[in-house]
Amino acid sequence: MAQQVEVSHFTAAFSDRVILNDVSFSIPAHQFTVIVGENGAGKTTLIKALIQTVLGAKTTGRGQSHHEQIRVNSQNLAYVPQFRDLGDDYPLSIASFVALGLKKGLRPWLTKTEKEAIQTALAQVDLADLAKQRLADASGGQKQRAYIAQALVQNPDLLILDEPTAALDANHALALVKRVRDLQQSRQIGVLWISHDTSWVKDFADDYLWLHDGQVDFGLAKDLPDHASSHHHQEVNHV
Repeated sequence: MAQQVEVSHFTAAFSDRVILNDVSFSIPAHQFTVIVGENGAGKTTLIKALIQTVLGAKTTGRGQSHHEQIRVNSQNLAYVPQFRDLGDDYPLSIASFVALGLKKGLRPWLTKTEKEAIQTALAQVDLADLAKQRLADASGGQKQRAYIAQALVQNPDLLILDEPTAALDANHALALVKRVRDLQQSRQIGVLWISHDTSWVKDFADDYLWLHDGQVDFGLAKDLPDHASSHHHQEVNHV
């Protein structure tokens, strides 16, 4: 099976503190991989390095690039950050917000194909009926789905989600997990999902990356060690 992410002897440090120490792993293509670990274990550091690798590839017009010891096989990566408070006065509708994910250049109008892509993305996250509603008036779960729809409209082959269920209750969180899993399988894309909640991982993910003590363990989700779960439910330090 082709590899989507390959990391070889990668080290990340801040001042004299080593966050990740000579780590190596590979993630096969078209997998739903959950990244777990305590605060400060290096989850966001790793994700930023992967994204920078792809951005470096974009500038040279290639789908693969080496960033130090990292290779990411992605023609189109989409990233949904954890915290995104747009405020109660944010004026755009959900559909207009999703449209921001399209690269229209200076053209102010949407083509028929782009409109169809927006409708497809909204339907896939069950927001088609709320397309004209202001995003500011949406619930927490609806906003998270809108963020994901904005990423999906870019037609990514790799989708990275940073704690997408952090502000959701257990039922809405599990519903989002199931929806993203369905999308990942139907679109045949790779998903990297940073999570503190590991209760669902064995049932819905393919693989796990467990960051701890400067190291990274990779394995099948069904084999995730029970002690790999984090006891902190809010990200305090992004490192």
